Amino acid sequence: MQETNSDGAGMSTSKASTPDSDIVPAPTENCCRLVVVGSPKVGKTAIITRFLTGKFDDQYTPTIENFHRKMYKIRGQVYQLDILDTSGNHPFPAMHKLSLLTGKIWYNDCNVLK
Repeated sequence: MQETNSDGAGMSTSKASTPDSDIVPAPTENCCRLVVVGSPKVGKTAIITRFLTGKFDDQYTPTIENFHRKMYKIRGQVYQLDILDTSGNHPFPAMHKLSLLTGKIWYNDCNVLK
């Protein structure tokens, strides 16, 4: 299932290993938010897209902020992974700070090539 918000920020929800009808909401203790931060144009969105869909898009589209949700059913337990894909430049500092405060896991993708 793929949805796009009216502001252009994408939201995707995908189910792993079970039909849509078999997934129930995950208990709070089984929910985790991953916030992906880093420099502009280093591949944050490409990594997330590859993880969620297995596809790679080599065209660059600037990201403001995208939210993705992936549900897993493992050994009868439902788990929810929320992924927040942030912008490499931070035109809205308050939005960036809020993004960081809401995460439990952070991944910093930085450009190490000169």
